[in-house]
Amino acid sequence: MRKFLPLLLALALSGRPAAAQTTLPPLIDRELLFGDPEVSGAQLSPDGKFLSFIKPYHGTRNLWVKELKAPFASARPLTNDQARPVRDYFWSRDGKYLLYAQDKGGDENFNIYAVDPAGPRPPARPCPPPATSRA
Repeated sequence: MRKFLPLLLALALSGRPAAAQTTLPPLIDRELLFGDPEVSGAQLSPDGKFLSFIKPYHGTRNLWVKELKAPFASARPLTNDQARPVRDYFWSRDGKYLLYAQDKGGDENFNIYAVDPAGPRPPARPCPPPATSRA
């Protein structure tokens, strides 16, 4: 032990200057870690024609869709729910509808909504209405 004491003492004293030891790395912004993602939950339709994802629309997370080979800028919103964000969704087995569950105002009475991604957009409305609602 006595042989290593001078070596340990030399290593302890020859370390970095005190100023370098107190410098901390910058903090990561909380919004980056805990904020809503720009795009999430991307899924390919069963027939391979569409790419769907969740992205904010007027500040709330909603469903978007685009044709697979179309540019990302051509994506269009399928839902416009400003009260509650769309948390999760899935494609129907035949690929005709996007299905998502949503409650009203946090009452936990969820309804299943179906939206046709290939359906026409109604005039004067930014998003088509849900095709089906079941309790």
